[in-house]
Amino acid sequence: MLEKSLLVLIFVLSYYAVVCFNIKRRSDKYKKKNNMIVSTKDYSFNDFFQKINFLNSKDAFLSKQGYPLNLNVYSYYMLKTLLALLLLVGGTINYESTIFGIMLGAFGYFSIDIYILINKKTRDGEICVDLMNVVNSISLELSADVTLKETLRRQFENCKNKDFRRAMLEFSTQYELSELNMDKSLEALESKFDIQELDMFCNALREYSSVSNIVEILENLASMLKLKYIEKIKEGTRNKVIYITFGVIVALGNIIALTFYPIMISIGEGFNNIFS
Repeated sequence: MLEKSLLVLIFVLSYYAVVCFNIKRRSDKYKKKNNMIVSTKDYSFNDFFQKINFLNSKDAFLSKQGYPLNLNVYSYYMLKTLLALLLLVGGTINYESTIFGIMLGAFGYFSIDIYILINKKTRDGEICVDLMNVVNSISLELSADVTLKETLRRQFENCKNKDFRRAMLEFSTQYELSELNMDKSLEALESKFDIQELDMFCNALREYSSVSNIVEILENLASMLKLKYIEKIKEGTRNKVIYITFGVIVALGNIIALTFYPIMISIGEGFNNIFS
C-alpha cells in the first residue's frame, strides 16, 4: 500500500512538472515568434523586483486566473501551509513513517497549484472558444463596413465565460469612454489574462490604427483558433477513450478476481487436505 501511494504521488508531481515545463516552452516560443523584444536592463530590474516582492507577483498571477477558489495571495499561502501540515502530521501518525509523512506534506503543499493548473487549462480553453466567436464576429461586421466602435460594443454577448464576458464589456466601454484610445483599452484587457491567443488578438486590434483593413489578420487568427479548438476536441475524445478503457480493464479485473478467488481458495484447501 505504501509503495503504491508513493508511486501515485511521484506520478502526480512528475505530471505537474512536465505541464509547467510545457507551458513555459510554449510561452517562450510565442514570444520569439512575435519578436517581443524587451530591454535587458529593464527585464533584469523587473525580474529582480518580482523575485523580491513575490507576494505582488503571486497576487498578479492569481488575478489573471480569476482568483480560483476565491483565494487571494494570503489565503493561498495559508491554505497551502495548512494542507501541508495536516497531511504531514496525519501521514506520520497513521503510517508511522516520517518519510511518507513528508511526501504527503509535499503533496498537500502543491495540491493547490495542481488544481490551479488544471483550472487554468480548462478556463483558457473556454476563453479561446469565446475568443474564436468574437474574432469571427468582428471579421464579419468589419467586412460589412460596420465601424469598430459599433462592432466591439456587443461582442461580450458572444462570450460564455463570465470572466471574459465581463472583461470584453469593460474593454468596449473603456474604448468608447477614452475617446477611442485603443492602446490604453487593450493594455487593460491584456492585464486581466495570461493567454497567448488573447495577446495575438490585442496585437491584431493595435494594427487597426495603422492598417485600414485588419480583416485578413483576424481571419488568420480565427483559423488558428479553430484548429486549436478542433485539437482540443480530439484531445478530449482521446482522454474519454482512455478513461473508458481503464474502467473496462478495472471492471474485468474485478470480475476475474471474484470468479477465480473462490476457486483458488478451494484448490488451496484441497492441497492442504491432501498433504496434511
